[in-house]
Amino acid sequence: MLFDAVIFDVDGTLYPNWKMYLASLGTLFTNTRLLLALEKVRVELREKPEANDEFHRVQARHLAKILKVSPERAYALVEGKIYTRWFRVFRGLKPYPNLVETLEAFRVAKLKLGVLSDFPIRNRLKDMGLDGWWRVTMSSEESGYLKPHPASFLQMAEKLGVKPERAVYVGNSYRYDVRGAKSAGMAAAHLGKLRPEHTEADFTFEDYRELRRFVLGPG
Repeated sequence: MLFDAVIFDVDGTLYPNWKMYLASLGTLFTNTRLLLALEKVRVELREKPEANDEFHRVQARHLAKILKVSPERAYALVEGKIYTRWFRVFRGLKPYPNLVETLEAFRVAKLKLGVLSDFPIRNRLKDMGLDGWWRVTMSSEESGYLKPHPASFLQMAEKLGVKPERAVYVGNSYRYDVRGAKSAGMAAAHLGKLRPEHTEADFTFEDYRELRRFVLGPG
């Protein structure tokens, strides 16, 4: 077997993004300014990370400048409006077809399974009925660096007790998931209908049954 571990992104990888967007319409409409500001800050922190402090505090300081509020208020807004209220939509989300069967096949094969998301995990996996599969779950925020920086990928491999080259990372974002995994020395499986020209991904798939065959081999 080529791999000892399979690590998954969450948003757009364990479930279709359109389902989250549909379920999030209320949050999007009532918190548009906050969400746009937060996205701008996270783009900035991807390009110029500041890992000398706790990530949420760094994020709050940048956000406070845009919203013209105190860092404490910015921190509270993200915690209340995003990490608490928005995360509630996961209670109604259903995972991709054939994902659960694939996770079970990986567990039977004694592969170590992990989840690495750019956002806190909290109860999101449980709310989708996907708890209980994972040896390690973490957010890239815990490393102080958002994807595609290799730090969180390497930290995940360390927590799982595997060498990066013996892990495959599964994600739907080419820019953040595929390039991040490759920068850490992992294999990358890209969930998407289109295979980018000159892709760095080791495998591109649309159906989780395809991923199962890629990882475990035919049979």
